[in-house]
Amino acid sequence: MKFLADRMLGKLAKELRMLGYDTLYYRGENTYPLIKWAREEDRMILTRNTKLLPRRPEDRILRIMEDNPLLQLKELIKKGLVSLKEENFFVRCLLCNHLLDEMPREEAEGNVPDFIFHQQKEYSRCPQCLKIYWKGSHRDHMKRKVEKLFG
Repeated sequence: MKFLADRMLGKLAKELRMLGYDTLYYRGENTYPLIKWAREEDRMILTRNTKLLPRRPEDRILRIMEDNPLLQLKELIKKGLVSLKEENFFVRCLLCNHLLDEMPREEAEGNVPDFIFHQQKEYSRCPQCLKIYWKGSHRDHMKRKVEKLFG
C-alpha cells in the first residue's frame, strides 16, 4: 500500500515512513494536484479534510478522524491498511521517502558525530538527500510506540 498524506498529516507521514511504508507528503492547499498525483502513482490519499471527496471510482481517499499522530496510525492499523513488521522499520528516509542504502562505516567517519561513529557499526544513507541514519535510541522509541499501539 502506497500513501499520499495531505498537509494536515505530516507527522503521520513520517510515522508511516518509519514503519517502512511508501508515503509521500503533499504540502499544497489545492486538492486537484493532490488527487492527480495520487492517481498517477496509484496512492491512497490520507486526509483530515472533510470536503475532499473521490471524483472517480478509482480515487481512494481515507479521511483520518483522529488528531493525535499515534491514534491516526492506530486508525490505519484497525482498518487493516497498515501492519507492523519489524523488518520493515527504518528502511525509508524520513525526510524524502526514498529507500535507504547500506553505507560502509568508513564513509560515515567525519559525517556523523564522533561519539556516534565510535558507538555504532552500521549506517545507511538516503540516495536522494544523503541523510545518514544509524541504529540509535529512535529505534527503541519506535518499538515502544508499536508496543503501546498493540499493548
